[in-house]
Amino acid sequence: MIKPYFLLMFSLFFSASIMAETQTFRLSDFYAGDSIARLEGKSSSVDIAIPLSAISDISKASLKLEIVSSQALIEKRSQMYVRFNNATIGQIAYVPNQPNIISTIDIPSQLWREGFNNLTLAVSQHYAMQCVNGNAPELWSEVNLYTSSLTVDADIDVDDFGIKDLSGFFSAGIGGQRSVQLLSAEDADSETVEKALPLIAQGLALRNQYQPLGVMHTHIPQGYVLPKVTQEEEGFWSENRIDAYEKTAWYLDEAKTREIHVLVGNKQALSPVLSDAVVNEINGPFLKVQRTEAFVAVDKTWVPAAYRLIVSGNNNDEVLDAAKALSVMDDVLNPGARTIVRSQTQMDATRLQQTAALQPGESYTFSDLGVSSDQFVDEGRFEKNVTMKLPADFFVPENASVEFLLDFGYGAGVGPGSSMNVNVNGELVHGLYLGDVNGESFRDYQLKIPARFFKGGTNNVSFIVTMRPPVSGLACNEVQGSHLLFQFNNSSSIQLPQAGHVAVQPDLGLFGDTGYPLARFNSAPKSQIFIPSNDYLNSALTLAGKLAQVAKIPLLNLSITKDASEGEGSLIVLGSPETLNSLEQDSFVTSIGNTKRWPYRAQNMLYNRVRDFSNDKSYRQMLTEGTTVQESDLGDNAVFVAQRHPSGTNSDTLFLLVAQTPEKLAARVDDLISLSLWGQMAGDFFVWNDNESPLLVMQVNDKYEVGEPDDVLLTLRLWLSNNPWYWLVTFMVLVFFVSLFIYLLLRRRNKRAQDSW
Repeated sequence: MIKPYFLLMFSLFFSASIMAETQTFRLSDFYAGDSIARLEGKSSSVDIAIPLSAISDISKASLKLEIVSSQALIEKRSQMYVRFNNATIGQIAYVPNQPNIISTIDIPSQLWREGFNNLTLAVSQHYAMQCVNGNAPELWSEVNLYTSSLTVDADIDVDDFGIKDLSGFFSAGIGGQRSVQLLSAEDADSETVEKALPLIAQGLALRNQYQPLGVMHTHIPQGYVLPKVTQEEEGFWSENRIDAYEKTAWYLDEAKTREIHVLVGNKQALSPVLSDAVVNEINGPFLKVQRTEAFVAVDKTWVPAAYRLIVSGNNNDEVLDAAKALSVMDDVLNPGARTIVRSQTQMDATRLQQTAALQPGESYTFSDLGVSSDQFVDEGRFEKNVTMKLPADFFVPENASVEFLLDFGYGAGVGPGSSMNVNVNGELVHGLYLGDVNGESFRDYQLKIPARFFKGGTNNVSFIVTMRPPVSGLACNEVQGSHLLFQFNNSSSIQLPQAGHVAVQPDLGLFGDTGYPLARFNSAPKSQIFIPSNDYLNSALTLAGKLAQVAKIPLLNLSITKDASEGEGSLIVLGSPETLNSLEQDSFVTSIGNTKRWPYRAQNMLYNRVRDFSNDKSYRQMLTEGTTVQESDLGDNAVFVAQRHPSGTNSDTLFLLVAQTPEKLAARVDDLISLSLWGQMAGDFFVWNDNESPLLVMQVNDKYEVGEPDDVLLTLRLWLSNNPWYWLVTFMVLVFFVSLFIYLLLRRRNKRAQDSW
């Protein structure tokens, strides 16, 4: 009995190990700074936050570090400590004659936790046994985060599969899926394809937070087809086996047991792939998650088990309502496997988009922004980051200011060099010397920052605190800084000025940062992604999901269409040169078809030179009239062009996203939404062929203003403050007329006095 039991245990272990998926990541994937982490001084550290999805179970993990250290460091006293969630997991000794180190460290599986895991690389560095200058330039070491890596074996750990687990599958952390397959009926209603599918793509991409999500669409088979059996297996398909087979995910071309796929359609459309029990549950806008059973017979797995999400309803309107609920719902509030939506309120595109940005003219505490209070202890450099999102078309007068009222304090015993500096989007705007040896506490410390330092979209405000211990004044008698303390409170607040809603277009940088003009704060006009055929649907759905991520809210006003002539609004046209031949492009600087009109860089170079020379800060564009017409194909390149919509209103922008074939466009869109390339979008003419860096970025079209300020007085103030010469002209004209009026009055009075004589 021992041998069969041993074989059973071995087979269970072997099957479990097969289910685990091995993944390798660069450490630079988790670090926002430079890929080379430089650690200087007698002691220094760098923290790397490694996210883990809620459904992942780490069975094995190892860390490979590539380090270069200074040859001046002495042995035994100089080393690196590697900590994971505050537990030391390794120590690496520095050897002067071996400055290049490659070290592998195992991370115990029990240290992993859901959410962010903190990896700390800390060093203790010495060039002598005593009397060490802690700021000596030879005290350094570097970790190459790009070549250093993290390898994990992760498996799915879901006990009771419910809607609450959706955010775990679609997570920015390790174990989150980076692609999803949507399935709908081949004859699905246009509303399902044009509105429901994009909303589902957006809702799942929002759960992925900042990680890109590729979306693929396929059709549900009209009827199930049983797998072929051999002659020896005739009679294999009994009624029980057919019934069991119908309840599986038999319709998948390649069953991905580790990923969720999505079934979209009304009750009738999904009935061929759902069991009667599930179909009977559909009574209104319907959401359900399910793990289908595997179909196993005669020692063979015919269909593996799979995870799926069902978005359905009695009719197509209810399918759309279910998709809307999926795009805004909090998964944690739905522990069960299904939910039926009975009603929804405030599902308005403008209202939703306004919730993602701060309201101009309002005051917010840092706690309102999700910022926590912090204490910094010991000497060193500490940074507190506050991220806030302003409307994409945030437009204020030149003299407007953003006011901060800060609550913070520092303890006694600080030394020379202790300071707090404030950066806004990388620019230094304020500094404070922490010079009181007895410490200070500030409440409502007023800091006014010119609003021109802030931009529409995401803004980063950094409070950089440096604490140094006092100087002893004696040789080899260094004061330790363990007593130093700085406290930053989230009761601090920010007051935003009144603002209009005006933006300059075309601007792919603003589009990439905020989704503007498809996503707007003050109004949400109808916007569309045009596709010439279903071959481009995957690209359109992937792009819709990315736009929701950058807008940080689902875009209810966005739809996918095959008829771009409907209504007004900003439009993204996907296609190939062949499909764009039918698009009227005579008024465009750039024309893309079988015959192309290119604005080559040399023909556009004068713009930058003249603009820099004249120090022109206005939105007006100065371009040379130079293009080249030629016949060629795009090869592996893709082109993204933004320009004024020729047949729309002044507030409409037309985007062209083109590659040589639908397949190449899908590949280039996957590259475009990557973390590395999306943030590099700029100008209005963008060309790329991989996910590393663009081939060409230019500004080639005339710019124009989009939007209007809220009221007449603000309009006048904005116009005058952003055109200061008109103030001077107006003042001079006013002085002239006042002087003329006074002169006429004095002349009239003088004449009357003369007449009275």
